[in-house]
Amino acid sequence: MQIDETSHEAQIAKLRALKARRSQERVTGALNALKHAAEDTENTMPYILDAVRCYATTGEICDALRDVFGTYTETSVV
Repeated sequence: MQIDETSHEAQIAKLRALKARRSQERVTGALNALKHAAEDTENTMPYILDAVRCYATTGEICDALRDVFGTYTETSVV
């Protein structure tokens, strides 16, 4: 599948516009709450939904969880 450069630029423009109009303070608070919930034994889904409602991006939410859980790397078995 080929994606032309105009689609790519349009998505970047949309993302920049979203980040410009959202409350970064609310996003940061929601992502910090998500991290604290992930460090504990709490259900993270309500915190993920709060982050989404604050317009946190998928990448920001994944980064918050990655900070707590790390990244899985499968070991090669020969």
